[in-house]
Amino acid sequence: MSNSAPSTPIGGLSPDAFSSMFQAIGGLRNRRALIAMVGCMFAGVLVFGLFSFMAARLGFFMGFLGGLCLFIASATGVNAAGVLLMEQAKGVPSRSLGEAIVYGLMCIPKFILLGLALFAVSLVVFVAIAIVYVICKIPVLGPVLFVIVFPVSVVVAGLTLCGLFLCMFLALPAIWEGATITRAIAQALAIARSRLIESMLLMAVVWALSLVVGIIVFGVLFTGLMPMLGMTASILGGDSMGGMLGLMRSRGEFGDMGGGGFGGSGAGHFIAAGIGGGLLWALAGSLLSLVHLLGLNLVYLRVTEGLGSGAAEAALK
Repeated sequence: MSNSAPSTPIGGLSPDAFSSMFQAIGGLRNRRALIAMVGCMFAGVLVFGLFSFMAARLGFFMGFLGGLCLFIASATGVNAAGVLLMEQAKGVPSRSLGEAIVYGLMCIPKFILLGLALFAVSLVVFVAIAIVYVICKIPVLGPVLFVIVFPVSVVVAGLTLCGLFLCMFLALPAIWEGATITRAIAQALAIARSRLIESMLLMAVVWALSLVVGIIVFGVLFTGLMPMLGMTASILGGDSMGGMLGLMRSRGEFGDMGGGGFGGSGAGHFIAAGIGGGLLWALAGSLLSLVHLLGLNLVYLRVTEGLGSGAAEAALK
């Protein structure tokens, strides 16, 4: 009679847990998620540029509005891509691009509340540590207590920051899955309490994959950028790119679009290159983000298998 028992997943891990994280590369093939992220970010950059131009004449408030629009557009794009990638990770039919963008916009208040809630938790922990430190100022007894208090406070602070950092990442997939903010926080806290090490190990695999993809994508861009800068300077005019950057020295030179040489018509090419380059880098950053977001969803689905968060949610309520 064999004494061996069937192997079961421990703490959200299974024998194929780490290899399954390589499915994050499949995020590069999700066209709807890519279009949602790039489209929202590019729209946000254009609006931010417009408001920044107006801020030079109408004041700081216009610049603030531009930054707010950029934040809303970027957050909408990330949330919309996250929702589409969550559906890809779960293997369910994907919603339309418009529905994903609307849902991504509705996720922004939850995202803000999540950040505030986790900040409040960290504030409570550090205030408690500060009170204990004040107690350690008692003569004679204080230094004796501090021998124990100091190492314990270091461990508590480290676990708090690492746990909240992990909660911030793993609560987002819960929101993309449709959970309420209370349930998302409760589930993230349950993960941090019972499966912290497993989650961080899986996240490390996702970060390593994202780093490799980033090196490839940005390596391709930098490889193509160097010869194109040389061709731009030789064909469009100017002996070096310094002539192009010289256009930024004064506002009047940007307005002189009719002059000859590099300082006149070159200004239009410089602005066009800035817009096109911004779109190019947004595309590269979005490709990198797709891998990371799909990996984040995969980690969340993996570590929440069989995880009960009802008690934590009831305590929060």
